[in-house]
Amino acid sequence: MPDLPPGVDVLWGQREPAKRGPRPNLSIEQIVDAAIEIASAEGLGPLSMTRVAEKLGKSAMSLYRYVRTKDELLQLMTDVSAVKAPPPEPDDTVGWRENLERWTYALVKLYQQFPWVLHVPLGPTPPVGPGQLSWLDRGLACLRKTHLPAEIRLGVMMLLLIFVRGQVRMAQEVNQGAAGAALGYPAYGEMLRLVVDKDQLPELAKLVDHGIFDDPDEGMSDQEFDMEVRFGLTMIFDGIDRLVTAHEEEQ
Repeated sequence: MPDLPPGVDVLWGQREPAKRGPRPNLSIEQIVDAAIEIASAEGLGPLSMTRVAEKLGKSAMSLYRYVRTKDELLQLMTDVSAVKAPPPEPDDTVGWRENLERWTYALVKLYQQFPWVLHVPLGPTPPVGPGQLSWLDRGLACLRKTHLPAEIRLGVMMLLLIFVRGQVRMAQEVNQGAAGAALGYPAYGEMLRLVVDKDQLPELAKLVDHGIFDDPDEGMSDQEFDMEVRFGLTMIFDGIDRLVTAHEEEQ
């Protein structure tokens, strides 16, 4: 592999620790694993180079010999999470729809296992680490038996990625809202009844009157989440199916 630019080299294990100072007694893997443990237990808020160093019993300055910035650490953490929860291999005995459904649900589980990933800012480039690229490659492989052109297959991957991230993050926020209700904040349905005017927001007012927003005090159950995901996937996959059929007819 050729020399990679800074920020990418560390993702592919090309970077050696700085040679100045004492003999290195840490590894990038140790630093990233410690950071993931902190983020998984406490979220990204408390995460810092100092906090990671304390967990490892080292000084913060010693970490900078391996990882140059916190942003770089976050990108490493995100890619390693994709390695720790790898994508499923496509099954050639079934069709694209079954394979893509398995891939999508595996991605849901990744974000549920590492919920902090959804709060990591996007890096300076699209994903270029081995873990995230492996996920993209396996997703594209689910569509390899179709006649869809490359740009559409990539578009399908981006659509599913955005859908899954949105669904899992929404579930997180609904459950956080339920925790707020337990602390005495008004329930969402009650707040909407206070602010939704039937003349200004007539369609939304119908849903409020129907009581569809009245239940989230207890958060989103696993069953409700699964129903939401299945509904969305059915809509997306039905659309993909029409594209697949159209391109097959053109062959």
